[in-house]
Formats: sequence, structure tokens, C-alpha cells
Amino acid sequence: MELILQVIFSSVFSGFMLSAAIPNEFYLFGCPVFTLISFIPLYLIFNKIKDFKLAFLAFFLQTLTTHLVSSFWLAYFKDFAIFTLGASTLGTACIGGAFGLYFFLPYYSSSSQNKLNENALKLPVFQTPIFRIFYFSVIYTLYEWAKSSGFLGYPWGTVSSAMYKWPLLMQTASITGTYGITFIIIMFNAVAAEFIMLYYGNYSLQKIRYNQTVQTAKLLGMLFVLMMVHGFTQYDKVRKPIKEITAILVQQNSNPWEEDTDEKSILISQKLTREKITELEMQDRTADLVIWSEGCLQRHFPTGENFYEWYPSEKPLKEFIREIQVPCIFGGSVIRNRKIIQDGKKAIRREFFNSALLFDSSGNYRGYYAKNHLVPFAEALPFMEVPAIHSFMEKVVGISAGWTPGDQYVYFDVPCRITENYILPAVKNIDLNKTYTQQKLEEKTPYTVRLATPICFDDAFTDIMRPLFLNGCELFVNITDDSWSLKKSSEIQHFVIASYRAIEYRTTLVRSANAGYSVVVDPAGKVIADQPLFEESSLVYDVPVYEHKITTYARFGNWLPYLCLVIFILCSLYAWYIFEEWDYIPSERKIKKAKKSDKKNKKNSKNKK
Repeated sequence: MELILQVIFSSVFSGFMLSAAIPNEFYLFGCPVFTLISFIPLYLIFNKIKDFKLAFLAFFLQTLTTHLVSSFWLAYFKDFAIFTLGASTLGTACIGGAFGLYFFLPYYSSSSQNKLNENALKLPVFQTPIFRIFYFSVIYTLYEWAKSSGFLGYPWGTVSSAMYKWPLLMQTASITGTYGITFIIIMFNAVAAEFIMLYYGNYSLQKIRYNQTVQTAKLLGMLFVLMMVHGFTQYDKVRKPIKEITAILVQQNSNPWEEDTDEKSILISQKLTREKITELEMQDRTADLVIWSEGCLQRHFPTGENFYEWYPSEKPLKEFIREIQVPCIFGGSVIRNRKIIQDGKKAIRREFFNSALLFDSSGNYRGYYAKNHLVPFAEALPFMEVPAIHSFMEKVVGISAGWTPGDQYVYFDVPCRITENYILPAVKNIDLNKTYTQQKLEEKTPYTVRLATPICFDDAFTDIMRPLFLNGCELFVNITDDSWSLKKSSEIQHFVIASYRAIEYRTTLVRSANAGYSVVVDPAGKVIADQPLFEESSLVYDVPVYEHKITTYARFGNWLPYLCLVIFILCSLYAWYIFEEWDYIPSERKIKKAKKSDKKNKKNSKNKK
């Protein structure tokens, strides 16, 4: 009973410490110092655990506590709170518990070895500090990868999300992604815990443990120094943009829970946009792009194009665009009819897409990008395409069909200006009376920047952002609406995760949010322009666009989690080998075989009598 209480306390305490490190209502941009101690109690208690049940419980409670405390704002999703907070908490905790079993596997296989070697001057492989430190780091890195990927992916509540105030460490993301940062922080906790454990245990093994722990600490120090050197060079590196695009970011701060807010939201956005257009005109400048947030237009497209010819009545949207003569990106929705076979007959299914809509400077609707990664159990529910489930959810639970995930990557080419750093291509028919640059600028085809518009937490997933970058994206423009949460911490958590994409691909990131955090982030993750949270505001900025270069992370993707997965598989196979081959390790097969043999012997003895 005492051990169970220790497991509960250590796991919950670990979860609270990690939650305090992640951006929260007290430390708005987080407090990364807490990550240096948050996993020590979890590591220490795992070296006392003797069975799989407690191993599952430890990781289950730690991940459950972290999710509940750091993502409490999910409860503000009104009728969907049971799914957004309840289901996500249970799912995250179950994933964590499963990884607790994985972590305990080699420890269980070596439990008998401990008894045999407790007075010997040697340690079994699984009980060496070097193995324990690296294995703990590997398992937790795999856990964060698992919870951040796929349909149920939830990349918040992670170690890397607490690192915003340590930007030099964040630069490692261009090589390893966020997982390299997680690995090094967990490794630090494990080394610190091993030094604490040196005060306890069998003194005959202290010297061996001490030497191995010191060696691992030295390796950790070398890795940390390399990361800091890389961080210094990348964070302060002078990058010269090859293009610029003057963008107006509009933050209308409308309430997404109010009905019939379309007109109000549009009129506020128009007013804020007009203010910046006027400001530019006074400076004899023009805007290249206007960006409004996710969901600011409620009428579905393409039919909505005609609707906005006369709506709002005070100033129709398309008339407004023609007046300012600037291309615009607005958050809205698109309907698409798809032919399907249902009950053996041809039918039409209407699909709804959460979209970014592009309008040219003449007010013409030019196309859309549909959000690829939908919010599970809120924007998308599993098996909703099944008629019976769809009918049940709509009638009993009160949830409609929801959104359909986008099925393609879309890019918008927007006119921009080139800088003196732009390398011009070869020119034919050279006029000796004109300079090279003059001839290129006189060409009819305008210079453009290819931008991608990930919506909401699309920008939190590398499986969305990496293909966008590899296929030629020069600028990330995220539109989002986190205002439903009503909490500053949720806005900042989303921003911190998104800022890693700028570092990973060394590409400028623009975020235009309904209530914040609307920012421009440079390739080093620095905020070079921003707007206040939960206020009506607009921002005009000359967004720098840099040469499209492939980073290590862009080229190889999540290579570190894959490496961790290989290490885990090899360790599992070795543990299984020990289970089966070592006579003093009681495997399940041997236990069953022994019981069967005992029954047979008892039966034979009765027959002899």
C-alpha cells in the first residue's frame, strides 16, 4: 500500500511540474526551469516498482495530470467538452500507461538478476545507469511522438512546448524536430535522478554506478554544448530576404459562440483593414495581401460568392475588396458534392470543408485550401460516414456531420516585391542600354511568393507542414480561431508549437488569429511583429521571404523517433530472450509448463498408490 501511495504522489507531482513549465495562466510563455526536475520523481519511483500494474499506473497518472492541468481550457468547448477534454484526457493517459509497460519490460526481465547480483561487483545490462538513462529518454520521446501523431494526435502538453524562453535550445528543431529537445531534457532528469540514487542501494556496486553515471553526464554535457553552439550560430545568424510581401493581419476578436456574427465580424474586419490601408497610403505604399482569421465568413462557397456581392448591406464584401484592390485570404467554408454508392444506388454526399479562401484584387474568388487535420471528436468523429452512426449522433447526441478533412495540398501564388538579394535568372535578348535588373522588372509576369495556408492546428503537425514545405512553400500563413477557449494560455500554447515550424524549415511564419496570438515569426523563431491578445487590432508588416533551402529535418523528417523505435524494439527482443533462456527468470511459458508438470506428477503419484 505504501508503494502505491508513493507511485500516486510521484506521478501526480511530476505531472504538475511539467504543467507548470508549459505556457499557463501564471507563466504565460512557460517556465522551462521546471522541466529540469519534473521527471526526477517519476524516474525514481520506477526503480522501486516491481510489477506491470504499478508501471502502467505511474505513467497513466503522470500523463493524465499533465493533460488535465495544462489543457484545462478544452473544457470551454461547450457541448463538445466531453470529447475535447474528457476523451482526450482518457486517450492520452491510456497511451501514457501503455508506454509505462514498455518502460518496465526490461526491468521485469532483470528482477531476478538483481537478487543474484546484489552482492557481486557487476550489474546486469538492464540495471546499468547508462542503459536506464537512455532507455527512459527513448521511451518518453516515443510517447510524445505517439501522442502527437495520427488522427488522435495532440501535440500540446509536451516537453518541447515548455522551451519557448530557451530559444537557443529550440534551434535544434531544424535538425531533430521537437523530439531532440524532449530527449535531451528527459536525459538530464534521468542523470540527476541517478546521482540521487547513488546515496542509496548496495555500496558494493556504488563505484560502478558512479563511474557510469559520470560518463553519461559527460556525454549529456557534450550534447548540450553542441546544441548551444548550434543555437548561438542559428539564432543570431543574419538572413537576407529575397522577397517581401506587405501583409495586413486582422484580429477582429469576435465571439465564435454567438449566432449570426457574420455581419458584425466582417464589418469589424473591414474597419481594421481600412485603417491600415489608409496608413499605407499616407506613406505612399500599398499592401500585397490582407489576411483575416479562420471562420470569419459563415456562408458556404462557391455559392457564397454571389451572396457576398450584396452582403453585408452596409458594405458588401466583394465591393470592399474591389475598393482596396488587394488580394485577400479569408477563413470560411466550402461545400463539395461527391458521388457515392449507397445501398447499391448512386447518391450524392455533401462534404463540408473548413477552408482558407483566396480572392484576387478584383474581388474574384480564386480557390481554397481545406484543413487537412481536423480536431478529433469536435470537427470530426470516427465512422460518421456510416448512416446509422450519423443518424444516432445527430438525433441523440445532437452533433451534425461535421467537417470533411482536406484531401490535397494547395498553394497560393501572391504578387510580391523582390529585394536586392534576389538572384535573377538568365535574361534573353539583352538590351545593352538597360541594366539587367531593369529588364527583369519590366517583364509582364509579376514576382510572386508561394504561400501555404495551414488552418488552426494544421501547423502543429509535421505530416502536414513538411509536405507543404518540400513541395515549394516559401511562406507559411496560418489562420486560426482559438478564441473559443477564452484563455490566454491556450493561445500561447498554440503559438509556441507553431513557432517550431518556422525553425524546422527556416521559413517565415505568419499567424492571423481571431483573438490572438497574431504574429510574424522569422526562421529563428523570433517574434518580429505581434498583436495583443483578445483585442480588436490590425497589423501591417513587410514580411520577409527567404530562399527556399532544405534543412536536415525537412530532408529526413522524424528520424530521431524512428531511431528510438529501433532501440526500443532491440531492447524488447533482448528482454524476451532473457525471459525465455535464463532459468532463473520466470517466463509465462515456463510457469504454465511447470504447473502442467506438477499436475501430471500428482496424477501419476495417485495412480501408483
